[in-house]
Amino acid sequence: MYFTGALSSMNYPKDQQLHEIFERPSEIITIGHNASIKAAAVKMFTNKVSCLIVNNDAGEFIGLVTERDIVNRVVASSMDIEKTTISNIMSTQIISCSPNTPSSEVREIMTVNQIRHLPIIDKGSVVGILSTRDLMSRQLLEDRAAAEEVAMLSTCLKSIDLNEVAEIVTREVPKLFQAEKCVLFIRRDGTTGKPSSLISYNNCSCPKKSLVHLKDIPQLTDGAEFNYDNIPLVCKNLGAQSPRLVIPLNATPDSVASTLSGSAKEQQPNNADCYLCMCSMAASIATNRELTTYKAKLARDILNSHLTNAKLYQEARLTSLTDTLTSVGSRKMLEDKLQAEFAHSKRYKRTFSLAIFDLDNFKTINDVLGHGTGDEALKKLAKCMKREKRTSDILTRYGGDEFVMIMPETKAIDALTLLERIRDKVQQIKLREKLTMTISCGIAEYSFKPTDSSREVMRRADLALYEAKSAGRNCVKVWDKTMSKALNNDDIENEKIKKLQRRIAGLSEQAEKVFIQSIWGLVRALEAKDPYTKKHSENVTYYAVGIAKAMKIAPEQIDVIHRAAMIHDIGKIGIPDAILAKPAKLTPRERSIIEQHPLIAVRILEKMTFLEQEIAIIRHHHEKWNGLGYPDGLSNTAIPFGARIMAIADTFDALTSSRPYHKARSIAEAIEIMVDSSGYDYAPKVVRGMVSWIENARNQLGQTQLTTAGLLESQRQQDTSSMTQLIACEVTR
Repeated sequence: MYFTGALSSMNYPKDQQLHEIFERPSEIITIGHNASIKAAAVKMFTNKVSCLIVNNDAGEFIGLVTERDIVNRVVASSMDIEKTTISNIMSTQIISCSPNTPSSEVREIMTVNQIRHLPIIDKGSVVGILSTRDLMSRQLLEDRAAAEEVAMLSTCLKSIDLNEVAEIVTREVPKLFQAEKCVLFIRRDGTTGKPSSLISYNNCSCPKKSLVHLKDIPQLTDGAEFNYDNIPLVCKNLGAQSPRLVIPLNATPDSVASTLSGSAKEQQPNNADCYLCMCSMAASIATNRELTTYKAKLARDILNSHLTNAKLYQEARLTSLTDTLTSVGSRKMLEDKLQAEFAHSKRYKRTFSLAIFDLDNFKTINDVLGHGTGDEALKKLAKCMKREKRTSDILTRYGGDEFVMIMPETKAIDALTLLERIRDKVQQIKLREKLTMTISCGIAEYSFKPTDSSREVMRRADLALYEAKSAGRNCVKVWDKTMSKALNNDDIENEKIKKLQRRIAGLSEQAEKVFIQSIWGLVRALEAKDPYTKKHSENVTYYAVGIAKAMKIAPEQIDVIHRAAMIHDIGKIGIPDAILAKPAKLTPRERSIIEQHPLIAVRILEKMTFLEQEIAIIRHHHEKWNGLGYPDGLSNTAIPFGARIMAIADTFDALTSSRPYHKARSIAEAIEIMVDSSGYDYAPKVVRGMVSWIENARNQLGQTQLTTAGLLESQRQQDTSSMTQLIACEVTR
């Protein structure tokens, strides 16, 4: 406890002099040198102090006596405390300091000389005593204030945008150290061939020129040291002043730099260091280095965390906005940019056009020349379009071989000119010898009507694309009112259904394999919207085929079940996403809507005569053995045999998968539930077939506790005609 005065708290690391940080006491506790040791002890106890100033007969300061002096000397030598005087035990060679001594120097004096009390002498008189406890309290206050101040940095760094975080760093961190100038930069060691680079700066006169001094900064790879050095001449000539503080950051700098430049490509080995350099700081910063270093460590930890998190977010965002195959914008970018462009055009009454186009005969290219050639075709097409489009145009990949281009402040007639030029350039692309490429394109223009929406513009462009395909391909069509009438959007989204019907109606029987593959792609895209149903159709397909094989069904019928299982949920394309993804219990009205999906599937597929058996299975896969299922209430053997198998496979996957309303059950639990429902909900013969199949898989794998992953892997190994092979082969009867 410091008895001569109270330390005042401070909010910044200024190295104050002693007279600034303690209050002069109203009374100095003294004792005469001829007083007894007992009298000194009584005075210490009475005044609650651990140290007394010792004066001579003239009242002049001649030494100190402490509790430790009394204990060590008296106890060790068994002195008579009433007869022995203070002069026999007091310390006479006293180290002292003046009130003008900097606080950091006081710490050093006491540490070097290993003393616990330090008198403060002013004009020959003792005006106070500092103890190690005082310094510890002082440092605790400083550290607490510094921690609170640095913690405010986290509040400032709320953004997860890497560019914004870098700007906030160079704006806010200098305030912690009273620095006028700041630069956040990357120093490379020269092995990568890349120069050092600037990330962000604040109030630096010429930050790029200041990078030339980076070779003089020692490499602080462990991030545990800080560099306090003089200002390089190049910076001094630009107006920088000392002191300077350099904080090393461990935020994988090459990745940060590339992310800031907009590239999410794979990085080379990290041969770079990231630094935050601040100069023209308050002079006290350099002297009170202990506190400054403490604050720098706190700031560094916060900066590393936020820069790394922002970098990871930015990389993920760039990846999500870029199509990995073609390097054009992704579907996510299309959604973001289209909404933004629509809002901008609506607000400022400026039109825009949107074009949807795809590569003609893309499926044939894949089937005949292979998927590698198909990917090459998409890359060449994307490269051509990027080269020919205008800077303001936004090119994205919609999916498969479809691309979408948003053309701001462009009328349809002008977009037609641009797309005709692109179409002509695409025809000049050589995919193979004597094999060229063509595209079909549909254009729609935003017309400022109250009923218009970004979705409506997309729909019109898609209708125009359909017209281009119907006109023989390799052409560009602009939407007009004669192409279709606006469709009403009710609970079951007719627009999606009819759009798919139009596409299916245009397919020929020679394109059956293409149709199966297209529908499978739509099913997977539909399931991808809901993490709980992801891969549901794929799992059901493996389960249904496994059960069918265990029941020794004819191979031709297994193929029918296989195809039906792949696309059994295609009807959900007509169910609103809000109902499909609803985590809570469905209302009766919502339940009645979702129970329409088998009938919607029939409407979509009914024109495909080669799928007659599959359609029957899909329609009735929710029927129950007791007649209480939907949509037709069939019972017992009136339910198609394939639909009975499908019902078992569908329920088994639902039971063993996580859902918002229940946790995933084990295989044993699922079997128990389904056996209990045998003869009531499910066909008994099929339930026995499922149990037999699972037992065979368990024996084959040698697992007593079989998992769904193991079960699926077992089926994949047994299925010689894999799903991919089935899709690719010709569908025959």
